[in-house]
Amino acid sequence: MHNKQVNQMKTELMLLNIPNPSQIQIEGPNLPMTNYFTYLGSMRLTKARNTLQRLNNIWKFAQYSTNTKLRLYQSCVLSTLLHGSECWQTTESNIYKRSTFHNKSLRKIKRIFWPNTISNQLLLSQCKYDNMATIIMMAKAMEMDWTSLPRATVRVTPDRSVFTGETVTLKCEIEDQYRSLNWTYQWYNRRTSVFNSERYTANRDSLTINGVTQSDQYKYWCRVERDEQTSLPSSPVNLIVKALPRATVRVTPDSPVFTGETVTLKCEIEDQYSDWRYLWYKARTGTAVFEGNIYTIRSPSDQDEFWCRGERDGRPSSSQYSDYVTLSVKALPRATVTVTPDRSVFTGETVTLKCEIEDQYRNWTYRWFKNTTKVFTSERYTVNRDSFTITGVTESDQDEYWCRGERDGRPQTSLSSSSVNLTVKGLKPKPKLTSDTEGSVLTGNTVTLKCDINQSTGWKFYWYKNTQNIVKTTTETNSYTIHSVKVSDGGQYWCRAGRGKPDYYTNYSDGLWINVKGSPKPVVSVDPDKQLFRGETVTLRCDIQDTGDTEWTYSWFKWTYNWHQCNAQECKINNIQQTDSDKYTCRGKIREHNTEMSDAVTLTVSSDKPQTVLSVSPQQWLTEGDSVTLMCEVRSSSTGWTFSWFTVQSLYSDDYQLVSNSSEGSKGIYTVSSVTVKHTGVYMCRAERGDPVYHTEYSNTQTLWITGVSPSVSLIIRPNRSQHFSSESLSLSCEDHSNSTGWTVRRYTDKLNPCSPSDWRSTGTTSTCTIRYLHTSDTGVYWCQSESGEKLHPVNISVHNVDVILDSPVHPVTERDPLTLRCLYQNKKPSNLKAEFYKDGSEVQSQTTRDMMIIPTVSKIYEGFYYCKHPERGESPTSWISVRAARSSSLGLNLGFVLSFMFLIFFLVLLWCYKNKKLSQCLSAVSQQQNISLTSDQKQAEDVYTPLPTDNVRKAADHIYADIELKSKKEIKKKKKDDKDTSADYLSEAADHIYANIDLKPKKEMNKKKKDKKGNTSEGGKNVYSKLKKGGDQGVAFGSVDVAYS
Repeated sequence: MHNKQVNQMKTELMLLNIPNPSQIQIEGPNLPMTNYFTYLGSMRLTKARNTLQRLNNIWKFAQYSTNTKLRLYQSCVLSTLLHGSECWQTTESNIYKRSTFHNKSLRKIKRIFWPNTISNQLLLSQCKYDNMATIIMMAKAMEMDWTSLPRATVRVTPDRSVFTGETVTLKCEIEDQYRSLNWTYQWYNRRTSVFNSERYTANRDSLTINGVTQSDQYKYWCRVERDEQTSLPSSPVNLIVKALPRATVRVTPDSPVFTGETVTLKCEIEDQYSDWRYLWYKARTGTAVFEGNIYTIRSPSDQDEFWCRGERDGRPSSSQYSDYVTLSVKALPRATVTVTPDRSVFTGETVTLKCEIEDQYRNWTYRWFKNTTKVFTSERYTVNRDSFTITGVTESDQDEYWCRGERDGRPQTSLSSSSVNLTVKGLKPKPKLTSDTEGSVLTGNTVTLKCDINQSTGWKFYWYKNTQNIVKTTTETNSYTIHSVKVSDGGQYWCRAGRGKPDYYTNYSDGLWINVKGSPKPVVSVDPDKQLFRGETVTLRCDIQDTGDTEWTYSWFKWTYNWHQCNAQECKINNIQQTDSDKYTCRGKIREHNTEMSDAVTLTVSSDKPQTVLSVSPQQWLTEGDSVTLMCEVRSSSTGWTFSWFTVQSLYSDDYQLVSNSSEGSKGIYTVSSVTVKHTGVYMCRAERGDPVYHTEYSNTQTLWITGVSPSVSLIIRPNRSQHFSSESLSLSCEDHSNSTGWTVRRYTDKLNPCSPSDWRSTGTTSTCTIRYLHTSDTGVYWCQSESGEKLHPVNISVHNVDVILDSPVHPVTERDPLTLRCLYQNKKPSNLKAEFYKDGSEVQSQTTRDMMIIPTVSKIYEGFYYCKHPERGESPTSWISVRAARSSSLGLNLGFVLSFMFLIFFLVLLWCYKNKKLSQCLSAVSQQQNISLTSDQKQAEDVYTPLPTDNVRKAADHIYADIELKSKKEIKKKKKDDKDTSADYLSEAADHIYANIDLKPKKEMNKKKKDKKGNTSEGGKNVYSKLKKGGDQGVAFGSVDVAYS
């Protein structure tokens, strides 16, 4: 049992397949027999896992080093796992299980998890552990009787102390009495097994290390094995690896080396070894170029790298290579000669030559040479270190000069400078004055004068204006620039040059005249307009006034940058777009001189096509003989347009016919001085301009409706009113008194279309149209049209979905005919019939008991827009009421009746005055009212008609109505109560309402006439029809108007 002590109390005996076993005794008592055996191996593995798990916090704690964790693992976990392992049966299964646990535990401690991977061999090497088989084997070996095991010994060749690069062989030797046995050899450095690799070769009992390095410096030992028997480990051998001796190169003189110098290189090996052979290497060759301790290089031509190495017969056989030494070969500093003022000088000037050596070295001594002769200080020559001055140069000084530098240290000399050829001229120079411009200079531009001296340098230039006595300015260069030239800068200029100390001046140049003119300012014009529309063509023109020059070139600018699209006087932009909206300017240029910049012209381009607006003056509803004007206007633009007018021809397509004489409307106005029925139609206009022609959109439509004086055809409408409720029925028919065929009812709502029975809501024939169910879309103009295209009786029909409409005549009302207006209601008639009537927005009558207004006699002043308003149902839509003149026959009949009636009144007044003996007063009164004509109006009730307000009367027309109250004489003068004459009674009872013809004048004119005779009142008044009422004490009232009687 390998000297183990058996614990009798803990030992039991189990026999397997042994019949009649004998008792086994230990120190007397027999060992107890058992049939059960507990295998401690698996329990030991479980205990080790538990111990490892309890230490999880330590493995995760980053502040503990890996070495500390491995030592803790060795003490707590591995000792638990391997306790009693010397008694284990070393099967492959047992070793595999414990190896798996061992490797996993080390990975957990090293924090190596998937996907990071590492081989088991590298893991054991990093943790400095043997594999599990070796650990168990060593544990078993420790429990053996060492005296009975063979011992191994390690021998090293050539020595335990070796140099890097050498080959070392270690041999494992066993005692002589065991050598004949078949042993297996195991090699170790530290605790790690050694296997074959690139530099390690294990061959049974020997281990060879090729090219040993400092990393191979370890303790090495070996052990032998045979079957289940193993030897004792050998004593470790400490392998010491030393570096080879290092070679060093010393350079004399120090780098850099100048061309022409000699360089010495010396190789030194600082070591206790001797008998070295020195080899020199050069980078460009790669092989030894010289053998010896000292390597001398004479006159190196270029730089290179050098190093050395030592070799010997003993150990070490060679040294390390020395570091590279770069031999830098530098050229000698070069001298340079500079000449002041110039290499080409004139007799009498002072010339200074300077020798410059561009290098960091100092303390140079300078040597000057004229051709090949050394120069020293003399009467005209002065040598002062690096400078050489020739005073009052003559043509004999014309030669080649050069210099060189010398010094005591390295480098001892410089390279000689290049020769400088000094040229001496005998004549005093005269510069030439020129200008960069020809002809006159425009103000605001730049002029540069140039003073030329042939290929000479070092001059300072003096400039003169108008006189040579005063220097205007001095420049270092031969040019003088005048910026932003003014007229005062014009005049005669000269120049001359000077240089050296003392100054040497040239002759004056010839005079040069500079003529300065004011710069014109261009003007940009635009055709057709600055306000443009997308797709148009615009032409920009740049005009320069008040100049006789014709050689102008032009530049265009689009606000702040150069517009390269055009460089001509006229620029045309075709198919202009919104991106072309900008400010445009131009500038002219002649002989490198620019004019001022023109004022900016802003082009504004609209994205939409231009729209035209058509309007009619004075109105669309006309009577034959009236004058009408169509006005066409382009929105947002008013320049360069030519207008054309069209009529709509087709009911079903956009067929437009050009109206004759439309070219006369170039200003957007087309006038027809006397319209006829044939002018009835739908009109529109369009404008055009530019080349190529650019058209606007067609305008809105305007309809002209012309009523004939005595048409033979009548348009009969049932019900006969202009406003209708929706859902009502409407019948229209054209009736020709001479021929009932050939006329049709047409209408215009949103477009031209016939009132055709093909409509599901319409019935009848072509001359009759009945709409059974009105819609608001039926609002429009209806008329009669013949087969030849003649249009008669246009009427305005409007359909409304409201509660109240105005019942007004659909056809024009004839002058002096009565006019009745009333409110109509959609549903049940209201109990309150009070209604208000309005004309052109102003109230004309308010009824308290009736919903109608009656005008007994109409005239032109009643023409306008009317509507009614009910306090509960609201107000009606507006209708236009047109008034046409009465026929001439009726006018003559009425005039005869009025004159007869006036004669009768005149006779009765004279009779009354005679009876009352007041004939003279009556004659005077009659003479003041001799032109008043009276008519009777007794049959009309006083509440039928309320007169228009005076302000509206003034505005309406030349013929207006005014309300006049006539007092009886009894009321004017309180006379005798018994003075009752039948003539006076007849006069007071003649009528409640009479009409008079009154001459109405403005108030200012009447005030002026008061100074004249009272009888002279026949000038300037307009005819006014006035209703006369019998009243009380009010007198005759006209509001704010004055009345003149004629």
